[in-house]
Amino acid sequence: MRWASLLAVPIAIGFGVLGCSSHSDAAGGDDSGAGPDTSGLVGCDDPRVQTYAPNMQQLGASSHFSFVLVSSSPAPPADESNIFTLQVLDASGQPVTGATVTVVPTMPLMSHGTSEVTVTPNADGSYTLQPLYFFMAGLWEVAIKATSGGQTDTTSYYFCVAG
Repeated sequence: MRWASLLAVPIAIGFGVLGCSSHSDAAGGDDSGAGPDTSGLVGCDDPRVQTYAPNMQQLGASSHFSFVLVSSSPAPPADESNIFTLQVLDASGQPVTGATVTVVPTMPLMSHGTSEVTVTPNADGSYTLQPLYFFMAGLWEVAIKATSGGQTDTTSYYFCVAG
């Protein structure tokens, strides 16, 4: 009996942390009008959270490349198997073909990742990233590293995935 009461607190706390749920505003909708309301999900109040839009572009940390998230299927990213199309651009805005691209999706607040992502180069200079398996609701970081011509650059996209 004593063990049961000692285990009840951590289990209850665990369900409180892992039990991600969303909620609506007072009018019954979400606050942004841009998809599911994720404001009640763990980590979704993080200032790094981005709202998905096709052709999202950001400069890499070393300013060698720009990363363009051309598309997501489904859009916005959801708690299932996602496919992203990514384009890596050089300093002059031209596609970087033949780059070595690695992708690591993680839940930074839960300290875990997901399955390995396969990166496939496409004829148009873009790269298909799959599967991005966001298996639970909450904040996900998609860390991307590209290397080409002796230059390496990184970026991360942060999405709040609804359940």
